[in-house]
Amino acid sequence: MKHRLAVIVLFLVLTGAAGAQDKAVLWEYSLEPAAARSGEIVSLRISATPQANWYFYAHTNSAGGPTPFQLRLDLPPGLSAVGDLEAPPPKRKFDPGFQIEVDYYPDPVVFRQQILVGSDAAVGTLQIQGSVRYQSCNDVSCLPPRETPFELALTVEAGPARAEFQTATPSARTLTTPASPSMLSTSSLSSTVSASSIPAVPASRTIENAIQSGLLAFLLLSLLQGFLALATPCVYPMIPITVSFFLKQGEREGRRPVLLATVYALTIILTFTAVGLVLAAIYGPAGTSRLGASPVANLILAVFFVALALSLFGLFEIQVPASVQSYLFAKGRSGGYTGTVFMGAAFTLASLACTAPFIGALLGLAAGGEWFWPAVGMLAFSFAFALPFFALALFPQWLARMPKSGGWLNSVKVVMGFIVLAVAVKFISNADAVWQWGLLTREAVLAAWTTMAFFAAVYLLGAIRLPYDSPVEHIGVGRMLLAMVFAASALYLAAGLFGGRIAGMLDAFLPAPDTAVLRAGSPAEAASLLWIENYSEALARAKAENKPVFVDFTGITCTNCKWMERNIFVHSEVHRRLNAFVLARLWTDTGPDWEANQKMQVERFGTAALPFYVIMSPDDRELARSAGATRDPAKFSAFLDEGLERHRKGL
Repeated sequence: MKHRLAVIVLFLVLTGAAGAQDKAVLWEYSLEPAAARSGEIVSLRISATPQANWYFYAHTNSAGGPTPFQLRLDLPPGLSAVGDLEAPPPKRKFDPGFQIEVDYYPDPVVFRQQILVGSDAAVGTLQIQGSVRYQSCNDVSCLPPRETPFELALTVEAGPARAEFQTATPSARTLTTPASPSMLSTSSLSSTVSASSIPAVPASRTIENAIQSGLLAFLLLSLLQGFLALATPCVYPMIPITVSFFLKQGEREGRRPVLLATVYALTIILTFTAVGLVLAAIYGPAGTSRLGASPVANLILAVFFVALALSLFGLFEIQVPASVQSYLFAKGRSGGYTGTVFMGAAFTLASLACTAPFIGALLGLAAGGEWFWPAVGMLAFSFAFALPFFALALFPQWLARMPKSGGWLNSVKVVMGFIVLAVAVKFISNADAVWQWGLLTREAVLAAWTTMAFFAAVYLLGAIRLPYDSPVEHIGVGRMLLAMVFAASALYLAAGLFGGRIAGMLDAFLPAPDTAVLRAGSPAEAASLLWIENYSEALARAKAENKPVFVDFTGITCTNCKWMERNIFVHSEVHRRLNAFVLARLWTDTGPDWEANQKMQVERFGTAALPFYVIMSPDDRELARSAGATRDPAKFSAFLDEGLERHRKGL
């Protein structure tokens, strides 16, 4: 019954919003003339009439604010758009909801788009299909963006072109707007306007398309993005931490594994959603990135994980005070659930650095005043994100209940303690990088990890005994093999101290070396790339050299960014292509102009996701974009080729 009621309420919310949007602005469409000949120009007339107290945002608004008016056309063969979208000048005001100056139409307005009937247009009736996308507001609230389709019939007649229809239809007041890659308008296309013809479809466009397709499509997209985010490197440290924590929980009597795992997963879901929406409201879509890069947040997590590691070593027990446990027990619960909630919250904070393109764009909607879709999307995204960790939380508790598991299980805990301690060092190094202490350098982190791996190997061989260890009478085969793995890891990490190459996945967790040396697979290509850390300077050089600009939005604490820099950029094919660009590396969490860089990324490109790459022309036009990390050099090379080709053709 409760589930049915929730579905009914959700349906009423969705249909109510859609109905209100339909009544906010009335639309009419016509062709002038309705019949034309080859060589003549037809004017597509779109009339918008906002209802009392309502208005909608003009097509002249830039990205990062409200959804601007957009026209999409799908023209049959033989027809092509001519010129830019024409419209009367909009009114302008400061919008307190978006905290920016916005252009809007509170009164009836007519848009015009000229369409040329080409010589290859078939005689007969042709169907012109299209849609208008807009967002309407009043003084109290804003409705979600809506896309309204239309279809008009144009009759193509035989015969010579008539002089009165061979020029564009004049309008009383026209405002010509330049083509913008962020707007799917007919002004930038010759015949057919479609998503595939845009240089790159941003995540926000994918989200908007899913919203238009309905709740189910949006939920599926959110779930898919949540599962994809699990592949990002900064999630991996949470795997041993989750196992370690629930190994401790499994030792205690009266703990129900399924209930504890459920509390853990629900805490991740609710905290992830709440933190994301609150940060979006305060800082905009870059909020999660700011928290993930915060040195204070990284230090708090490091202290938490150090305490957890020491507890796994047996130095002390992490538990809720006895008085609190008694109170909770009287209420039918135990202290373990409180600790599980804190652990889930720590997981959320540690994972915020993995800001996927989906999350950045979704929180952009929340920052713009839309809350329903971001809330639903964040819940679905975090559900998929938490699901594997629900299984991880179950496993060690059931493992602890196996017969005769006491001695060897304590050894597993201690080994996990070494791994958790290594993760804590990583979070401290993040804070060190942002505050530029220079204490936890690449060499210092490698030395710490080498020592921990060595001690783990020695411990497994029985040379070290901790408080709760049983005497090691003999070394089993499994224990010996695991000791060999840690010993080999210690040697491998030690080699990195003397210039040895560290594998890409592990290297992404390390601070940057003092001198960045490019490894491209051959000595001839082992040359550093020249990066400029100011966009204006990069653009000036691009104009002087007639090259496109490759812009790398990155962060010192961004693990995925390091992965790309140390594994994809160094690939011979990618490196060769990058030399054809002027390279701009824009830091968004610290370093030169980081706040301005972050603002530019959010306001101009509509996302706060890292890493984020965009190719710009020398005259500051977007040519192509790519969001997120990839492990396929060929895919990234194709993205670079696309930008180079569009620059060469002057698109």
